Amino acid sequence: MKKFILLCFFTTYIFAKPIISVSILPLEYFVQKIAGTSVEIHTLLPDNADEHTFEPKPQSLLTLEKSKIYFTIGLEFERPMLNKFQSLFKQTKIINLNDNIPLIEKKHSHAHEGHELHSKDPHTWLDPILVKSQAKTIAKALIEQFPQNKKMYEENLTLFEKELDSINETIKTKLQDIKHNNFIVYHPSWSYFAKRYNLTQIPVEVDGKEPKPKALMNLIQIAKEKNIKVIFVQAGFAQNASALLAKELNANVVQINHLSKDWQNELLKSVNALENSLK
Repeated sequence: MKKFILLCFFTTYIFAKPIISVSILPLEYFVQKIAGTSVEIHTLLPDNADEHTFEPKPQSLLTLEKSKIYFTIGLEFERPMLNKFQSLFKQTKIINLNDNIPLIEKKHSHAHEGHELHSKDPHTWLDPILVKSQAKTIAKALIEQFPQNKKMYEENLTLFEKELDSINETIKTKLQDIKHNNFIVYHPSWSYFAKRYNLTQIPVEVDGKEPKPKALMNLIQIAKEKNIKVIFVQAGFAQNASALLAKELNANVVQINHLSKDWQNELLKSVNALENSLK
């Protein structure tokens, strides 16, 4: 009996899939597109969690320690931990998928300090053309780690790139006849998408918080001048300001999830809402 148990243990160990960790669910989608079933994918940020305040649980960090690769995107919850990860998880290769992408600077208002601070916007994964760059980085890292799967990863990368090109063309077609190019979004995660398709996102959030009454009134005035009729909100975020905006502007409120694992369908759902609201 003991021999049988030991045999089961060693068989499970030998045939266990290597673990790849990612920071967010869209990256899980991208890695799965290329790696297929050759790896087990572990995601730090669960669905509907706040990317600003999230802290990984100890069990999640234990899994990260066992990972061959950690694909990061540089979100707020990751930044304080990355240097610690480098020193603690020496067997885990850490790869930032934004390293080869020119990042947009975002401004943070700090009136009490008398100046604005700037940081880089990490929300690149909502632009399918930038995702092509990230997919190449993922494939390269997987091939270096698991060279025996090189052919499969290359073939899957080629297929995924074709899918991304098709998604890009679909979005361009859907948005080519719109009359307005401004939309309101609670969390300012659409900068790269907006830049790609000649749109302008107007965020409700101010430095990760609901706007104060004066800022909200200014936003209402801007929205009326630009005839904005769609407001994107995210599950898990405070939505008092968005509800007030919708009432004042007679605008449609569309719930989206920029951190969804169902990346393609969620992106196209948002595009359809834009197409209908910006005509």
